[in-house]
Amino acid sequence: MSLGILFPGQGSQSIGMLKDLKSSYSIVSEVFEEASDILSYDLWKITKNGPESKINDTEFTQPIMLCSALAVWKIWNDEGGESPIYMAGHSFGEYTALCASGAIKFKDAVNLVKKRALCMKAAPKGKMAALIGIDLHKLKSICEENTLSEVSIANLNAPGQIVISGTEDGVSQLSDLALSNNAKKVIPLPVSVAAHSSLMKEQSIIFEEFIADININKPSIPVVNNVDVVTEENQKKIKDALVRQLFSSVRWVETIEYIEQQGVDTMLELGPGKVLTSFNKRIDNSIKSLSVSDSSSLEVALETLSSL
Repeated sequence: MSLGILFPGQGSQSIGMLKDLKSSYSIVSEVFEEASDILSYDLWKITKNGPESKINDTEFTQPIMLCSALAVWKIWNDEGGESPIYMAGHSFGEYTALCASGAIKFKDAVNLVKKRALCMKAAPKGKMAALIGIDLHKLKSICEENTLSEVSIANLNAPGQIVISGTEDGVSQLSDLALSNNAKKVIPLPVSVAAHSSLMKEQSIIFEEFIADININKPSIPVVNNVDVVTEENQKKIKDALVRQLFSSVRWVETIEYIEQQGVDTMLELGPGKVLTSFNKRIDNSIKSLSVSDSSSLEVALETLSSL
């Protein structure tokens, strides 16, 4: 058995997540307390109590998701869980993967995701929507035929699920065109930031200046990046990919296929929710996929992988 570990991005957060793990494992409190000291506010209080508007505010969501997924990774290691041969994170989750692999120190990761979130909020307001039941080739053709420059293909999550991002008009226009070309459904996403779109380019320059002062080491476990679907060891190349990630597509389908091609036959999602596990089943239903988000799923994953 060869294991790949995946970390979720924004969208998997929920009020009260990790509550039962926190009661059983002190490492959860330690991770959140360290981050709270860096940020100068109580991160766990928001995670536990919300309100929903706050936990879904990207400024708070990103450090919360970093701490949540990283705490689960630490628990997995402490419980003797199988070590992975590859890692990846969906969108923002790539920062968690780089931190878990030892490439970025925790303090630097917290500061990085704080700056990333603030840059995203400072970008022009936009809109995002998930298009269900339309393939990438068809969507690209629609964009080219209609010269749509104010909307981007943001996430290639799974066959038949593509997220678009851009100005409100651009997203609305492409959504209508997708429906008229037999897309099954358009699901507007509850966000005000146009992640992974050209609206992020100006802020990416500011983020690039900030990340220049952060030290990034060679990952101890290869991390497949979202932008180029490759693993990088060079600090400059890792930083460049993180900067471009702000305005580039998350190539998740290709990421999972790449990890499989390296010999990984089992995928484990660590952190709140199980969105990536559901994506995996749609990308390749033959690959074994599990998730750990609470005590019961941790027990199941440990038992299942120890028997393989």
